[in-house]
Amino acid sequence: MKTKWLCAASLLLAPVSAMAVDYSWNGFMSLAGGKVLSGSVQGDNELGENCPCMITDYSQNGVLTNSWGFDDSKIGLQGTAKFNDQWSVTGQIVSRGSRDFKVNLEWVYASWQIDDNDVLQLGRKRIPLFYFSEQQDIGFTYPWVHLPPQTYGWEAVNYNGANWNHQWTKGDWSGIVNTFAGTETRTDNDYQKIYLDPNQEHGTRWDKIFGAEFIATKDWFEGRLMMMRSDNSSREPGEDWSEPTEQIIFGASAQADFGSWYTNAELFFSDRTESYGRDLAYSVLVGKRIGDVTIAMNHGLYQQKINENNPFELTEDDAEIHRMTSLIGRYEVDESSAIKIQFDDWQDHSGTWFKSNYGDARSISFSYDRVF
Repeated sequence: MKTKWLCAASLLLAPVSAMAVDYSWNGFMSLAGGKVLSGSVQGDNELGENCPCMITDYSQNGVLTNSWGFDDSKIGLQGTAKFNDQWSVTGQIVSRGSRDFKVNLEWVYASWQIDDNDVLQLGRKRIPLFYFSEQQDIGFTYPWVHLPPQTYGWEAVNYNGANWNHQWTKGDWSGIVNTFAGTETRTDNDYQKIYLDPNQEHGTRWDKIFGAEFIATKDWFEGRLMMMRSDNSSREPGEDWSEPTEQIIFGASAQADFGSWYTNAELFFSDRTESYGRDLAYSVLVGKRIGDVTIAMNHGLYQQKINENNPFELTEDDAEIHRMTSLIGRYEVDESSAIKIQFDDWQDHSGTWFKSNYGDARSISFSYDRVF
């Protein structure tokens, strides 16, 4: 499917291929390390993690243990080839510590600037599930060392498809309406390695993705609403893809930046009634700037509700429920780099399996983030 989208993008750009091309690029990097200081689980868990341990990035299988690790480190490059005022192609590659720094093609898409307010894009892009989805690899753009795992972390991160982005203004307000559609297949899904044998390939497919996000900005405030649906299926080693089940996701977020104070709040709800039940997640951050230093506090919750009758025969004892409170410090080295430190307190209220494999944990992490 990915190849088909890229071929289609190439055909669209064929008429302008003979014109002069303007190339531009930029990059980002995070040198991020951390370790778990204490926790309720000791020794190797069922997944082979040396506990006490704590999940920092579900999507990329980022896990801190009782030894210093650099799973959250990454470096990336993004380049754009602009053919004229209407047509361009953008690509992004990323090398992650959680993947042994193997280089991965994250995005590649073609853009057609229809007019001053509308752009149509075709190719591989980030699914806009969350407020920081598009820049979640760029640590310099947000206050945390690692994004709150209670909200940020899902089986699918990118998608192959198309989106239409419309910019609007109304009085003192301005914003974006973005609609998107496509599909995503991950044959070796790092997310599943949080729960299943990490030495085997576990597949995830989101098909018939369709969604929209609405963003509104005025002065110091920005709000965002998102809704998406898809048909989800999975594949275990040696088996065929499971029958698809419907997923519906709702998201809301708000950000306020006034004077020396900064706040960010995010709410996420997933309805997976056809498979197991529902998911609720939120995170709230409040921070204060003092010169080049920012001190912030964050609290997040993830709660899974298991339906009594579900095809996987799960019970409430299989539910995943946890909270995390974080204290974050950030120092602005210059306009393009920052140093951050973060203390996390993870409180696990899950059922037996998750609590016995991860459980409570307290950790410290740091990062040097830079854009260039």
